[in-house]
Amino acid sequence: MITTPLISILTPVFNQSSYIRQTIESVLNQTYQNWEWIIVDDGSTDGTGDIINSMKDRRIKYIFQEHAGRDHLTETRNKALALCNGDLIAMLDGDDYWPDYKLEKQVRNFASPDIVLSYGECMIVSGNGKKIYYSNLPDDQHIANNDPVGSSLELFLLKRSCFIANSTVMLNKKALVDIGGFIEARELAHDLTTWTMLSLEGRFVGNPRCLGYWRRHLSSTNYGRSPEILLNAGFDFLREFIVLNKQKLDDLGFSYDMDILDAYWRKLNPYSHYYSRAVIALGAGSFREAKAAFKIFLERDTSLKQRLIYLLIILSSLVQYDLVNPLSIFKVKVEKMMHDRFGAHIRRKRER
Repeated sequence: MITTPLISILTPVFNQSSYIRQTIESVLNQTYQNWEWIIVDDGSTDGTGDIINSMKDRRIKYIFQEHAGRDHLTETRNKALALCNGDLIAMLDGDDYWPDYKLEKQVRNFASPDIVLSYGECMIVSGNGKKIYYSNLPDDQHIANNDPVGSSLELFLLKRSCFIANSTVMLNKKALVDIGGFIEARELAHDLTTWTMLSLEGRFVGNPRCLGYWRRHLSSTNYGRSPEILLNAGFDFLREFIVLNKQKLDDLGFSYDMDILDAYWRKLNPYSHYYSRAVIALGAGSFREAKAAFKIFLERDTSLKQRLIYLLIILSSLVQYDLVNPLSIFKVKVEKMMHDRFGAHIRRKRER
C-alpha cells in the first residue's frame, strides 16, 4: 500500500445540527490530510445540511436523501460506501468527533495487507461533551488484534460483545467489499454484524490510545430500544453466522456446540443495557430517568457494588450533580496507569 493512501471518511447524519460542527472541525483539523468525506444526510430538517454546506472544502461530498430511518441505516452506509474512492474507510458518526492525530495514527496500521480493521480506545461523552467513561481495549491481545484470525469471535460469539467503537474504526475497503459491504440484520446496527464477518478475513489492529469521542445522549440511535429485542436479534444473527460460515470456522479450528452456545447466551443479562441507559441519562443530567433505569437493572443484579452505585445515583439526584461517572473515569485511569507501569516492569525483566 502506498504511504499516503486516500482515506474515505463515511458519515450518515440525521438532525444533528447540535453536534455536526464539532464533528466537521475534528476532521478538518486532522494532521493527515489526504482524505475525502462522504456524508449522506437521511432527510434532516434541523439545518444540519446548511452547516455542512457552509464548509467550503471540495473534499466534503454531501448527499441528501429522503428519510429512510433507523431501520435502513446500514443500507444508507452501503450507499455511502459505493461512493467512496479511497483504499481505506474511516467510520465517523455525525455526533462523534476525533482527536487530531486519529487518521495519521491509523493509516500506518495498514502496512501489512492482511490487516482488515484498525480501531482504538475511546472516550464516551454526553450530549454536552462531558466525559462519561473511557473504553479500553480487551485485555487479551489475541482477542484485541484478532490474531490468529478468528480470535475476536471469543467476544463476538460467546458474549455477543461488540467491543469495537464505530467512530474509532478504519477499514480495508477491499476486505469490506469482499464480504458484501456492511452487513444488514434485523434490529441490529452494522457494527456487530460487520466486525464479526471481518474477523474471519484477516487480523485487526487495536491501538491502545484514544481514537474517538463517542457521544451518548438521549436521542442516540439505540437509546430507548428494548434490550431484550436487541439481545435476541444479536443471537439470531450469530446463529445464522455460524451456519453460513461453518466451513471457515472449521478451517480456523473453531469448535462449537449450538446447544451449549444457546444455553450460555440465555444466561447473559439483557438488563445490562439499563445500566448503560442510566449512565447516559446521568451524563445528560436526567437524574429521574437514571434512577428508573438503574432500578430495573438492579432487579437482576443485587450485589453490594450495584446497590452502592444506586445509592450514588440517588445522591446525584438530590444534589443535581453526577457523582457516578467521574468515579468511573478515575477508576479506569488508575487501572490504565497500573497496567502501563506493570507492563513496563515486565518488559524490563524480559530484556534482562
